[in-house]
Amino acid sequence: MNTGKLHITRRNALIGMSGSLLAAPVLVSTALADNHSSTDYTNKTLTISPFSLAISEMATVKAANPLVRQFAELESEEQTAVSKVIESTGATPPPRPANLDDIYRKLEAASGDDFDRLYISTEITGHEDLLAVQTPEAGKNPVNVDVATATILIAFIHTHLAMLAEIRKQIG
Repeated sequence: MNTGKLHITRRNALIGMSGSLLAAPVLVSTALADNHSSTDYTNKTLTISPFSLAISEMATVKAANPLVRQFAELESEEQTAVSKVIESTGATPPPRPANLDDIYRKLEAASGDDFDRLYISTEITGHEDLLAVQTPEAGKNPVNVDVATATILIAFIHTHLAMLAEIRKQIG
């Protein structure tokens, strides 16, 4: 077994991830200079993000499984940050659509393992929808707040989808 090569690969991956995280504040601060009103991208992101925040805040209290609760806490923090970055440019969240209100009410009514499964399922769908919004925007030039936010979020969304899939396996 060649553990030296594995060690170098892991170290290189960690260095690369660290570089991305260090670049994130620079991208966002540069993009924040681009104040603008709501765009199709911000409307879609600010529909999904505050909804995820609301249900995640609910899950921090209602979740029966500690993994679900832990994910909800992380998601709450991330969605608060995402909304603040986008809203700092002058964009405003659109009203929550009726279909998301319906899901919110179902989550309010659910409890225990049923709540956990519905929350995780809803988060998976939400992250898939959010990825579909971010992907076309990421990497465009010139960099503005939409591009910077989308570029940063894609890696986090993929990570969250992997976490959510694992939680789903564990809770059934």
